[in-house]
Amino acid sequence: MNKISPKDPRAHIKTDRFKACPECFRPKDDCICEKVVSLDNKLKVIILQHPQEQYKQLNSARLANMALLNSKLLVGLSWPNFKIVAGSEEQPSKWGILYLKGNSDKSKPCQVFGRNKKEMENPSELRGIIALDGSWKQAKTLWWRNPWFLKLNRITLNPEHPSLRSQTKSEGLATIEAIALALRCLGEKEEISVSLREQYERLIVKS
Repeated sequence: MNKISPKDPRAHIKTDRFKACPECFRPKDDCICEKVVSLDNKLKVIILQHPQEQYKQLNSARLANMALLNSKLLVGLSWPNFKIVAGSEEQPSKWGILYLKGNSDKSKPCQVFGRNKKEMENPSELRGIIALDGSWKQAKTLWWRNPWFLKLNRITLNPEHPSLRSQTKSEGLATIEAIALALRCLGEKEEISVSLREQYERLIVKS
């Protein structure tokens, strides 16, 4: 399995937006649009992406959005409230957000905590998840600029396997990997999680 050092220049290189494919945002001569496999996920996924990540060539969030039929990606630093992001019919009590800290119980790959800080007994009742895309510093910026995140259930992850790319923290995952793990833990079909990781490795990590 190939690993990419944090110092690898590809971790920071960006595609010229005027030379990028308008769909996958990769260089037009390295477009992956026709190679992406679509996946019919039941749990809705919303990705909030820091603006500085949008045109990075190792952008896994865009791939996740393209692969997952029931998903959307929003670029920005802040949004007025939850319903603007998820829809007027949605309730924050039925949604979870991928939290920046890992599990308290290392024996579990995933835990979901309610606003009362107690672990949810049946997290499969969630209707959707929100993932933040950016570096640790950028994700923290998104967190403090959107106080309505505190109204959501928190999803903490304890990866069973290391990331396909070297991370600044041992428990760190690329956005698409974190989404894949969360979906599997919340009851989505195993093949969705497997396909997301496989596409990430094939189309981005080893490209």
